[in-house]
Amino acid sequence: MSDQEIVGHKTFDTGEIDEATGFPKLRHEPLTRAEADALWEAAKAAEAKRTADMPDEQSAIDAMFRAWLRLKELGWKEGIYAPRDGSIYRVIELGSTGIFKGSCHGDWPDCTWTTYDDRDSYPSSVPPALFRTDDVQA
Repeated sequence: MSDQEIVGHKTFDTGEIDEATGFPKLRHEPLTRAEADALWEAAKAAEAKRTADMPDEQSAIDAMFRAWLRLKELGWKEGIYAPRDGSIYRVIELGSTGIFKGSCHGDWPDCTWTTYDDRDSYPSSVPPALFRTDDVQA
């Protein structure tokens, strides 16, 4: 087994759209054993750090509360209170590390919450975790 053995592939977004399909054009490159091993070691190190930082459920809940509180201090509000008039605002979703655009259409409880990234939309019956209406670029 060689460090240069190909064990998979890496996928890159080219920044272009395929006119025939409307989907992003992707580029694939070989993933070597050395690269895969480095990725795996980084993932295991990150897991070990999370385990050390948050060894049990309560410590993880405490970290989540501190993050929520700090975001509230920075001007974020609970997603359930976001406007439902179709206007665009910024959202944070649990399970993601990004800030996205979002909107809501309809009246409670039958409104549709939608999160947008650069090329797609994700409708949901669940509001985002947090939202902000300032600094939104259309």
